[in-house]
Amino acid sequence: MPADIILYALIAAGLIFWLNNILGNKNGNESDRPTSFSSDEKSEPPLKPIINDKSENVVSLNTSVGDQFALPRHVNIENKTTENMLLELAEEHDNFDLEHFTGGVADAFAIVVESFADGDKETLKELLDKPVYKAFASEIDARKKRKESVTTQIQSVRQVSLIEAKSKKDIIYLTARITAQEICVIRDDKDEIISGNPDKVTEMVDVWVFGFDTKTEGPEWLVYETRDDEIEDHKTPLPDSSK
Repeated sequence: MPADIILYALIAAGLIFWLNNILGNKNGNESDRPTSFSSDEKSEPPLKPIINDKSENVVSLNTSVGDQFALPRHVNIENKTTENMLLELAEEHDNFDLEHFTGGVADAFAIVVESFADGDKETLKELLDKPVYKAFASEIDARKKRKESVTTQIQSVRQVSLIEAKSKKDIIYLTARITAQEICVIRDDKDEIISGNPDKVTEMVDVWVFGFDTKTEGPEWLVYETRDDEIEDHKTPLPDSSK
């Protein structure tokens, strides 16, 4: 056998031995090494209301002129008028990103509702338009005077329906009907339950108006209005900030 073939064989055997020592072999009892895309990896909640969702769980909506909006599966556009208006807004404003909005609206809803329950005014101040923030802060203060506490956990946002789109004075307003499941308990100063059940998931349906100032550089949305869409027996007692 030629000497160069023997040499190459020895080098290959050495490499295999070295790789086994460095990487190891799976024996079937080992768990996969965690990666940065691990599904159970926990991350801090966003500080801004709208974040970009890069999930592949999207559907394409064909518009009348052949363009497409890629939306998460829990988001839908309720009527053709709203659909056409969204298309017009996208054509008029380069910084209007519907996919960016729909990717984060569920997170925005959960953060606002839970922050209100926690009495977290600092977070709310970053997410709400000034009149809406004033209404929320006033209700938090009133709740404190009543010596009541609210504990809320948003379990899921089942559906977001975009029901209206418009612009006024450089601000784009999107109205969304949001259907969510929550656990909400209201207690008095003796920690006795006034309303709700910590073991029961209830449904809430709200209509919120989000606004985006097209003159700004960043895609930051604020909540401009909140109101009930359905009257529930029990829900997180958000203030009605409709104008």
